[in-house]
Amino acid sequence: MDRQNHQVESDDGRLDVLFRAYRDACPDLEPSADFMPRLWQKIEARQGVSLVFGHLARNLATAALALSTLLGLAVTISGSRVAQLPSESYAEVLADEHYNASLDFEPVRPAPTDQR
Repeated sequence: MDRQNHQVESDDGRLDVLFRAYRDACPDLEPSADFMPRLWQKIEARQGVSLVFGHLARNLATAALALSTLLGLAVTISGSRVAQLPSESYAEVLADEHYNASLDFEPVRPAPTDQR
């Protein structure tokens, strides 16, 4: 039990030394009249880069929305002028073309001649 008390006191002593070293390394600053303006200058300096990217992102999003709206209107307007699509499927059209192509290239067979 004595050993446990000694270890607790040792840990507390080391913690006190650590706190003292921290206080010495980071002394308390006296706030001056320009404390808040300097603080805000530091904050705004760090946010400057992110604000530029924020404005750029908003502008790009607005441009993308405008472009997609224009393209949608263009497709809608041009869609009314396009002829109706055929009722046949793509496979049926290909099959008809294949059938017609085979009729065009039918081999010519000569008629038998009389050999006398």
